[in-house]
Amino acid sequence: MMTMKTSSIAALAFLLAAVSFNALHPGNRKLDYVGSEVCGNCHAADSIGNQYDKWMRTPHAKAMERLRTKAAVSIAEKLSIKKPSEDQQCLKCHATGGGKNPAIRAEGVGCEACHGPGSEYHEYAYHVDTVNRQGAYETAIRHGMYQILGIKNIKRREKMCLGCHNSRRPCYPSLAKDIYRQSISLQVITDMKKGGEQSKGEYVNLKHQLIPPFPQY
Repeated sequence: MMTMKTSSIAALAFLLAAVSFNALHPGNRKLDYVGSEVCGNCHAADSIGNQYDKWMRTPHAKAMERLRTKAAVSIAEKLSIKKPSEDQQCLKCHATGGGKNPAIRAEGVGCEACHGPGSEYHEYAYHVDTVNRQGAYETAIRHGMYQILGIKNIKRREKMCLGCHNSRRPCYPSLAKDIYRQSISLQVITDMKKGGEQSKGEYVNLKHQLIPPFPQY
């Protein structure tokens, strides 16, 4: 028969095991979006490459603005969508987390849309190691960051990109020239760069590496 002391030890062991499991499996607990401005607290530093500024220059950062243009309203009317900037059919791709968090909806497609909700991994201890970048990345993954970086994760990245950049989206163009212009090829997904006119939001460079001496993933 189990004594009170033995029972207490067993309970403690179970609790520690549960905590360890949750630390290694973030999918078993709720992770929240913190917003790109929080990422920018560190990633707006020129000393490491100012990834925040590079994101701000991409069409992703202007995704919500596009929903308020005449072109967007015209497309929406054909689909019986009254206000594209508030309709879930549009927000699911034009806002981080599908637009379900009003607090960060205005940022468009932010850092966490691709890297995952950062309520845990944005913490310095779970995200930064100036000596062992790979170790820091693996720690961040255990705390909710999506594993999409590097050559090894091209298929994961492809699945994520094509989740929105596909022919099923409401605003998919009908003209062949527009389909070609907006297409996201495997090469684009691999290189994280896409050519086109900057003024029209066609050019995108998401390859925001850290400045050496930090090695890349």
